[in-house]
Amino acid sequence: MLSITKIFTFETAHRISSYQGACQHIHGHSYKLHVTITGEEVGEDDMLLDFKILKQIVKDVIVDPIDHAIMLKRNEVNERDFGKMEEKIFWMASEPTAERMLEWMANQLQQKLPNQIHLKRLRLFETENSFAEWEK
Repeated sequence: MLSITKIFTFETAHRISSYQGACQHIHGHSYKLHVTITGEEVGEDDMLLDFKILKQIVKDVIVDPIDHAIMLKRNEVNERDFGKMEEKIFWMASEPTAERMLEWMANQLQQKLPNQIHLKRLRLFETENSFAEWEK
């Protein structure tokens, strides 16, 4: 089994509305996302998947929708306080914790990867020394 990993960076703000503490307020992170895919064999081009193709998929389904956005749980309070803002808001069904963000990312990527390629691992750094990981 072969694997490749590509690393992405993006800026996103969020708030954890159900949290009692500093994270209940809007704040931002410089996220770093490691995307690892795997497959049984390389193709005719001698690659598992061209890094350029992986980059485009991740950019389209993950980075573009949330980069420089405010991620919020869709609930009554957030919709009232932020719903009329003329800002880029990405609404989630759950609180935008690193763990829930990874679940959303994994779902998005698994739908877009070629059939012979499988998502193996996602590692999302919220800070330089704090990350969450999704693994199949």
